[in-house]
Amino acid sequence: MDVEAMEEEARRAAADLAKRLARELHIDDDVREKRKNIRESVSKHIPDNLLPKVAIIGRPNVGKSALFNRLVGGNRAIVVDEPGVTRDRLYGRSYWGDQEFMVIDTGGVITLSKSRAGVMEELAVTTTVGMDGIPLATREAAIARMPSMIEKQAVAAVDEAAVVLFVVDADIEISDWLRRNYSDKCVILAVNKCESPRKGQMQALDFWSLGFSPLPISAITGTGTGDLLDLVCAELRKFEGLDGVEEEKNKVPAIAIVGRPNVGKSSILNALVGEDRTIVSPVSGTTRDAIDTEFTTADGEKYKLIDTAGIRRRAAVVSAGSTTESLSVKRAFRAIRRSDVVALVIEAMACVTEQDYKIAERIEKEGKGCVIVVNKWDTIPNKNHESTTHYEQDVREKLRILDWAPIVYCSATNGTSVEKIISAAALVEKERSRRLGTSILNQVIREAIAFKPPPRTRGGKRGRVYYTTQAAVGPPTFVLFVNDAKLFSDTYRRYIEKKLRSDAGFPGTPIRLLWRSRRRPDKRGKSADSKLQSPGAPSRMVVAA
Repeated sequence: MDVEAMEEEARRAAADLAKRLARELHIDDDVREKRKNIRESVSKHIPDNLLPKVAIIGRPNVGKSALFNRLVGGNRAIVVDEPGVTRDRLYGRSYWGDQEFMVIDTGGVITLSKSRAGVMEELAVTTTVGMDGIPLATREAAIARMPSMIEKQAVAAVDEAAVVLFVVDADIEISDWLRRNYSDKCVILAVNKCESPRKGQMQALDFWSLGFSPLPISAITGTGTGDLLDLVCAELRKFEGLDGVEEEKNKVPAIAIVGRPNVGKSSILNALVGEDRTIVSPVSGTTRDAIDTEFTTADGEKYKLIDTAGIRRRAAVVSAGSTTESLSVKRAFRAIRRSDVVALVIEAMACVTEQDYKIAERIEKEGKGCVIVVNKWDTIPNKNHESTTHYEQDVREKLRILDWAPIVYCSATNGTSVEKIISAAALVEKERSRRLGTSILNQVIREAIAFKPPPRTRGGKRGRVYYTTQAAVGPPTFVLFVNDAKLFSDTYRRYIEKKLRSDAGFPGTPIRLLWRSRRRPDKRGKSADSKLQSPGAPSRMVVAA
């Protein structure tokens, strides 16, 4: 038996499966990989938190998010002609020449009549997430506080930045605020929406009165952004702290926090990191972008947490007619795509809904590890061991596609058991990256077949497994070389998968089984099947259900 040839064929089969699934999910892997390679070619492997930061601030709808996208590449921030879309701080890695830095997009600052200390004092108490059926007065109060909460995020961004990009149409008040509170910061005044280079200089003249040297740019067309980046990098070279940073070669696992609107995703992130990293409000749809946050546990383990917008049913999004919400949902799905483990948050009182199952299907199809998080567990009355067992059975039944995922019960508002999410995710990521020895794998398959042989067909034929190998990780992908893949029913394939899980583990991660038709080699070592395809030709592949 030509084991090396089968191992190579298995690797190709696993790669083909990954590409096919990516195409089905409408994700352009080639562009994404090319962009990643460009960044890695100049990256010094410096952790995000140690890079100098450039904050973008200004009033709503002056083009901050468009400039952010221009600097970091791609469409990380949602850009629509509608004020107030960006709310939380959004981070992105950028580079110019050999200089690498973090860019921070912020929400539009509406009023700065209060002092910096006054804003922080007013928002000292974190807003908690309410339940459905919020009283109108409570909802109106939350909406009224939103501008101040967005302003708090902008203040935090400027505090940690080495350079501030002040994007304007025309703004006296913010310029006074920057000079008064951040005289030690380098402020670059970027006059956006100057698409014409000739007219841009004339438009920029009007902004000398703000007390900074104006630079005309266009975030949409890119006009003037090269000069802007030259200025930014010149200032960043003055920023100390980059020399002597050790390279960080270990990949930081990414955990995406997803779920329906208002189930407590942002509250969970804030409880984990110990700060108001994202705005929390009882109003559904508060989070718009996918927010990345680096997080270090008490044990020194590093993770990247991705908070996402709530995912509603497609019909609800379409009927609402909101371009912003549609883009937010796409960002949430992309967050799943770039994560290693997904924390699927469901609300305890609502239990599992049809939309939760749709999100679960997406997670499984993406091949991501998963932890099911039942939030607001404190709202369930009269809990005991028996009621908890019944609750878990209900969750397992309704999310049967994720029957391999661990369940964590927590309450983000009071911090109960939130740390268990990270512990569970760490175990899941380890299992998702685990390789099973070939000898052990084949022994498990042989024992499974001996215990329950494949049933014979009407013609008296029976399926036979010649050899099994693990072709990939993330998720674990196994290739079974058999006499004829058609002889193995869906029921029998599910049996093999369950047997593999029960004997070899892999909790918290989906596994892929590929069935490859291949004749047993004859005694001379050559295949007895004259129709066996060459390595370069397309081959028949059947994926287990």
